[in-house]
Amino acid sequence: MDSPFSLHDLVRDLLPADSAAVAVAVSGGPDSMALCHALSSCGANPVHALTVDHGLRPEADEEAVRVGRWLDGWPFVSHHILKRELDRKPDSKIQEEARFDRYTLLSSYCEEQGIGRLFTAHHQDDQAETFLFRLAKGSGLDGLGAMRRLHDYNECMAVCRPFLPVPKAALLSYCTAHNIPYVQDPSNENTDFARVRLRRSYEVLAEEGLSAKRLAVTAGRLARARDALEQMSDALWREALVSGEPGRIVLKYDLWRAAPEELRLRLVLKGLEALEPERYYGPRLEKVEALALRLYDDPDFKKASLAGCLIGRGHKDGTLILEKASP
Repeated sequence: MDSPFSLHDLVRDLLPADSAAVAVAVSGGPDSMALCHALSSCGANPVHALTVDHGLRPEADEEAVRVGRWLDGWPFVSHHILKRELDRKPDSKIQEEARFDRYTLLSSYCEEQGIGRLFTAHHQDDQAETFLFRLAKGSGLDGLGAMRRLHDYNECMAVCRPFLPVPKAALLSYCTAHNIPYVQDPSNENTDFARVRLRRSYEVLAEEGLSAKRLAVTAGRLARARDALEQMSDALWREALVSGEPGRIVLKYDLWRAAPEELRLRLVLKGLEALEPERYYGPRLEKVEALALRLYDDPDFKKASLAGCLIGRGHKDGTLILEKASP
């Protein structure tokens, strides 16, 4: 395995110290089955194995039941199927919508059960794939920083990704060594999805030195820079904040304008997130950049809309105002 740690060490490092129950997303693939087995083998915390039936394939229900049969008898593990209710099959952004609904179901279950940590089996190859996918989409530093090992998803739950330094090949070897059954998701071979097409470019990229490991290391370094900028923007936010009423945020315009461009962008994004905390995806970075540039350059700028919010200047009192737009 391309890691100085065992899978059990990586998992144990993220377990709650008080032996509280944890949840793990288990699709039935080799990655999630290896993770569930490692959690079970640690033998300190009750493990809620959660399989989401996305409702996109007729055989998905049977596959979810089969995962339960595989896990039956594993120490400390109980299996639960979460069903995604669909009025109709989405026509576009199928994987993005499925991911959003999956995390909604998983986090709702964890909140109902009082579970504070959800484990997912994202690994080194996933990290590299996410980096390439976001690079192709023109993401900024936050996007290219890719996934965190421990991430606060909301106030109630943190997402734990212990296998980020581990290549997929090591997880397959672990399953073989421990006789762990698994299923291959057919969507992983469907070239209609951009991530699958990117995955197939790995061999060419690796020949030029862009291996999954190197891409994942680069994503980690960018994440380090992202975290530093987040600390700086948090400090600037506290200094610039005049008021933060529900639906309306007021900042000191002069402090915002004196900051470096990256911090100005981050304060706008923080304001949008505070006004629309339930929004899963923020606006495209290009739109934020364009609006922030107008705010910075145009002395007569008054107000513009972005992501369901109005952003403008209070010229009389020297403020920057963000507020939810009327329906």
